[in-house]
Amino acid sequence: FYSRHWQVCAAKDTPCDLPQIENGNLPQYYYSFKSYYFPMHKGKKLSYSCVVGYTTESGTQDGRITCTAKGWSPVPRCYRKCTKPVLENGSFYSTEMDFKIHEKLQYKCNPGYLTPSGAAEDTVQCQPQGWSSQPSCTKTLGSVVHFSPFSSLNGTLRYRCQPGFRSATGSAAAAALCLPRGWDVPPRCTTCGTFKSCTASPNFTCSEQIK
Repeated sequence: FYSRHWQVCAAKDTPCDLPQIENGNLPQYYYSFKSYYFPMHKGKKLSYSCVVGYTTESGTQDGRITCTAKGWSPVPRCYRKCTKPVLENGSFYSTEMDFKIHEKLQYKCNPGYLTPSGAAEDTVQCQPQGWSSQPSCTKTLGSVVHFSPFSSLNGTLRYRCQPGFRSATGSAAAAALCLPRGWDVPPRCTTCGTFKSCTASPNFTCSEQIK
């Protein structure tokens, strides 16, 4: 009974085994003398390093973890850095080629081109799975009749398509109403005879500041 009780207590006091870190490593002596260091006691701390091209979630090359009753905290992970994507018809503000996790990259489109949200410039963020969105610049196919490219809730956007393009309703000029769910009819200009059969990026954005 006492032996079993001691084993249970010992297990609870040393709940942390050698952590497996993909694309990361502990100091070599932990691997060479694994049976001496592990399992490790609660409260003990470990430092680890990510291999070249990877960083911790905080964007650093090295991380530190603590042994808790539930295991290592935080879970040691190494994330691949984001490489600057290719951008046509636009340019990036930063000259860096690699970006750490959570870092942001701002870009702007050339005159006559817009981002997917219909703006002249936008920002993407490096996330664990890669960039939050693919930076892109699409040629504008229409112009806004009034000055603001954004509309608030229940606001009406009037726009005119360039020669050779038509709105979703098939006319050269049209209007779109900003509703809580977005535009009632997407303000887009296309060369297709049937709007549903073609793809075109929206040129204007319904304001996100809808309460």
